[in-house]
Amino acid sequence: MILPLLIVLSITAVKDGYEDIKRHQSDRRVNHSQVRVLSGGDWVNPNFTGKKSRTFVKGIIPRKGPKREDVNKSSGRDIEAAAATSKHDSGVEYDRMDSMAEGEHHLFGHSENPRPHWKKTLWEDIRVGDFVRIMDNEPIPADILICSTSEEGNVAFVETKNLDGETNLKSRNASPVLSDLHCAADCASKSNSFFVDCDRPEPNMYKLNATITRNGEKSPVDIQTVLLRGTVLRNTEWVIGVVLFTGVDSKIVLNSGGTPSKRSRVERQINPQV
Repeated sequence: MILPLLIVLSITAVKDGYEDIKRHQSDRRVNHSQVRVLSGGDWVNPNFTGKKSRTFVKGIIPRKGPKREDVNKSSGRDIEAAAATSKHDSGVEYDRMDSMAEGEHHLFGHSENPRPHWKKTLWEDIRVGDFVRIMDNEPIPADILICSTSEEGNVAFVETKNLDGETNLKSRNASPVLSDLHCAADCASKSNSFFVDCDRPEPNMYKLNATITRNGEKSPVDIQTVLLRGTVLRNTEWVIGVVLFTGVDSKIVLNSGGTPSKRSRVERQINPQV
């Protein structure tokens, strides 16, 4: 009797372990996706963030692939860091060359303190308060308040089929108070500082209550000015925004339930008897 019981338990354990490994691999692919985050200059995210939790698997299985510090090493530097250098040195234009005055790129110090630029960072390293730049056809890594877009009228178009199953594109608008933040230098400038006051995270996909305080004036924020995690940017060259909620606080995670059990009713009845 013990032999067939051990065989059944062993097969079940192998099956469950295989499913867990695949789930970890899927999580890793998502967490190690890349997004452009504001860096350089005098910019420092003032929001406090605790340490990330580590799973048991990461402790016993050696990590493969590139290290976190190697993420931005593409030909020695990433695309946006190259854009942060002089146009005459790298041949790469600034993200705001059309409105940048001649010689303006010399205003932000020297090589030890480069002017503000966009640096590629892992999704799992995004913090609340970070400025991010999303490009066309890229997924949204967190719940983001839109500051400005590349389109006229500061409109962005997103695909929300991962949230509501609808394939038609939805329009989202940038906050009128932050519509002047068109580049990394604008976002990092201390004269453009602002404060966002949000309610606690809630699973309601169509509700968000928040206010923006800038220069002593308050402006309301609703769901129309927010890009939710799980959506994909479409037909919009770029969007600049500030992160409101990440990880388990994002609306898509709050609406997702636990992993369902695949045990049949017969199995649940037989196990106590065995």
